[in-house]
Amino acid sequence: MSILFILLAVAGFGFVIGIHEFGHFLFAKWAGVRVEVFSIGFGPRLITRKIGETEYSLSLLPLGGYVKMTGQEDLPQNSDGAAPDPRSYLTAHPAWRAVILLGGVLFNFISSYLILIGLAIYGLPILSPVVGDVRPQMMTLGEQVVTSPAARLGIRPGDRIMAVNGVVVRGFEDAVTEVLMHPTAPIRLTVDRPGVGTLELDGGGDVRPVYDPAMGLHTIGVEAALGTRIADVADAGTDGPKIGDRVVAVDGVDLPAGQSGQDLSFQLQPRLGQEVALTLADAQGVRRTATVRWAGPGAEDVALGLPVIIAGFSAASHAQAAGVMAGDVVVACEGVPVAGASHLQGLVRAAVSKGTQVQIDVQRGAQRLSLVVPAVEVAGRMRLGVDLRSLAVGILPVLPSALDGTPGPLAVAGVKAGEAIVAFNDRPAANGQPAGRGITLVGPGERILIPISSEARRAGLKSQKPSKVAAALGNKPVQSIYERLIGSRVVATSDAQGRPVGSPVPGSIVLAAADGAPVTVELAALGVDGVALLQTLRPGDWITGDTVTSEGAAAIEVLRGATAETRTVFVPRQPVGVALAWDMESSRWQLQGPGEAFAIANRAAHTMIWKSLTFIPRFFRQAEQGGIDANKQLQGPIGIFSALKSSAERFGFDSFLKLVAFIGLNLVLVNLLPIPITDGGQLVFLAIETAIGRPLPAMVRNVAAWIGLILVVSLMLYVTSLDILRRV
Repeated sequence: MSILFILLAVAGFGFVIGIHEFGHFLFAKWAGVRVEVFSIGFGPRLITRKIGETEYSLSLLPLGGYVKMTGQEDLPQNSDGAAPDPRSYLTAHPAWRAVILLGGVLFNFISSYLILIGLAIYGLPILSPVVGDVRPQMMTLGEQVVTSPAARLGIRPGDRIMAVNGVVVRGFEDAVTEVLMHPTAPIRLTVDRPGVGTLELDGGGDVRPVYDPAMGLHTIGVEAALGTRIADVADAGTDGPKIGDRVVAVDGVDLPAGQSGQDLSFQLQPRLGQEVALTLADAQGVRRTATVRWAGPGAEDVALGLPVIIAGFSAASHAQAAGVMAGDVVVACEGVPVAGASHLQGLVRAAVSKGTQVQIDVQRGAQRLSLVVPAVEVAGRMRLGVDLRSLAVGILPVLPSALDGTPGPLAVAGVKAGEAIVAFNDRPAANGQPAGRGITLVGPGERILIPISSEARRAGLKSQKPSKVAAALGNKPVQSIYERLIGSRVVATSDAQGRPVGSPVPGSIVLAAADGAPVTVELAALGVDGVALLQTLRPGDWITGDTVTSEGAAAIEVLRGATAETRTVFVPRQPVGVALAWDMESSRWQLQGPGEAFAIANRAAHTMIWKSLTFIPRFFRQAEQGGIDANKQLQGPIGIFSALKSSAERFGFDSFLKLVAFIGLNLVLVNLLPIPITDGGQLVFLAIETAIGRPLPAMVRNVAAWIGLILVVSLMLYVTSLDILRRV
C-alpha cells in the first residue's frame, strides 16, 4: 500500500509540473512556434519518444521541466545577417511571446482553480477549526515564560474559531494564516463555545501573537483538535492497537461524537499504568477490543522514575498562597506516592474530578510538608497552576517509587538520595539488557544555590547554532555557557577581585567535565553574576544544575564536599504501558450557497499567491518585526513529495487533490518572481526590449541568466538540505 501512495505522490508532483509545461507548449503551438523538446524533469532522459517535430521526454530529476522552442536561446540576428527561422520563438510577436511565457502559470492557475471548485462542491477537506488544547504558557525567544495569548484571550478546548480579526475562517489552516498575517497586531477572535454560543474574545484589545522559537513564527498557542485515530504506537505488542486504528469506545462506552484526541488523553490521564479496554475500528470499520496498560502519549519521566520539581506558577495559581514554594519536590498526591510528572498530572486530574482542592506532599530540604492546594481553571482545564519539571540533572532530593509503590528505577539501580546526576549516557541496551539509560553520579555533599538574574541566565543558555546547511557541511554548534558549566567540577576558583587563580584568561573558570577532560569557560557574558559565581565557587565544587530558589528566582545548583570520582550506573526503564499518539483528521466543508465554491477557490488563490508573496520579505526580518524562520518553515522538493504522500495516506484522495491544487497555485507565484531564468524574469526582459525597441545586449542577458541560475540552484540546494536534515 505504501508503494501506491508513493506512486500517487509522484503522479501529483508530475501533474503540477506537466500542466505547467503543457501551457507553454500549447500556446507555442498556437503561435506557430516550433517546439523541439517537451520534458518533464531535468538531467538524463529516462524515456524519450518523438512525435512529429517534438521530442517528448521523461527525465531523471523530477525537480521541474522545460519546453525547448526553436530560436528561444538564439540572438535576434545571426552574425552573418541572415534572418532567424520563421517558426522561431524570436520571430513571434512580443504579445505572443508574453502569452507563451504566461501559459505555464495560467494552466497551473486554471487547473488548481478547477480542482478547488470540484472539491468545494464535493465537500472541501479541512482541518476543523475546533481548538483541541490551549498552551497555558509559552517560552519566548528570550527564554522568558509568558502566559500564552490564547490563555489571555480566554480560549477553551472545544471552542470553534469562526473568525480572526473579523475574517471568517472555514478551517484551522485559515485561522493560522490570519494570525500569521498580523504577527504584531492585537488579535480578536470570534468563537462558538458549546453550550454558550458565539463569543467575541479580544482580551482587552492588546493581546498579540508571541514568537515561538520552536516553530519559527508567531502564534497564539492553540492546537487543532486531533482525532482518535492512532498516528503512532509504542510497546503495544502484536495484538494491541495499530497505526491507523481508531478508538471508538473506552471500557465498553462509546466516545461522544466529535471527541478530540486531546480530550480523550485528558480523560484517561488518571489511568496511567492501569488497564484500559479500548474498542478499535480499523480502516474497514471492523471492530475489536484490546486491553492495554495506558501510558498516554508516553511517560519517559515515569519510566525512569525522575523526581518532580515545582519550577514556577501561573498567574491564576493559588498554590503559593497555599504554601507551595518554587523548588519543592512533589512526593505524593492525595496520599499516593508520585512516580513522575506524568503520574502527578493524572493524580491531580483524578482529584479535581471529585473536588476543587488537591492535597500534595512536598519535600523541602529536610522537611516533608502536606499542603492543600486549590485547583483553578487555566486555559480551559482545571489545574494546580504550577510549572512542573522532571529533574534530569542535579542533586536527587528523593528517589520516587514505581507506579505500584515498590522501589523505583533509580533505587533499583543503586542510586542514593543526595547523589547528583551529572550526565546521561545514551548507550543502547545490548546482550539482553532491558531498555534504560546510563547515568553518571557524584556525591553526596552540601547543596548550595547561587542566584543568577534572568538576563544572565538567558545569556548563559544562549548557544551559537549553525544554520541547517552549515550543519550539513559539518559545522558544529558552539556550546552555551550553561552546557559547559553543568555537570563539571571546578578546578580553579576566583580570588577576591574576581580573577580565577591559575586561569589562563581573566573572567574565565577552569573546569573538569564528568569524563575528566579540562575545559576553560569564559563568564564575561554573565556580567556581575559571573563575577559573583567565580567568587562563590571553590575548587572541588560540582556544578550540578540549573534550578530555582524558593522565591522562584533562577539559580545555579552546586554540590560541595563530594569526591572527584564519579560512578556510572544503568537505570532500567520501568514498563509503563502502551503509548499512543493521535492523528489529525480532516472533515468536509459543506457549501452554504451556490456561489461559495467560487469564493473558496478565490480565497485559496489569494492566500497562496498574494499572501505568500507578502511572507517572503519576512524571511529576512528579525522575530520582533514579525520575522519567519526559513530553516523551520521552508520546504523543498523532498518535503513537498513527502507532504503529498502523507496527505494521501493519512487523509484521503480529496486532501491529496487539495494539496496538489495548493502546490499549483504556489508554482504560479514562484514562476512569476522576477528572477532571470523564471517566466517572470523572461517577461521582464521582454517588457524592457519592447519598451526600448531593441534586444538587450547578449552579455547582459547571459550575466543575468547566470545570476538567476546561481540563485535558483542555491535556493534549491538550501531547501533540499533542509528537507534532508529534518529526516535524519
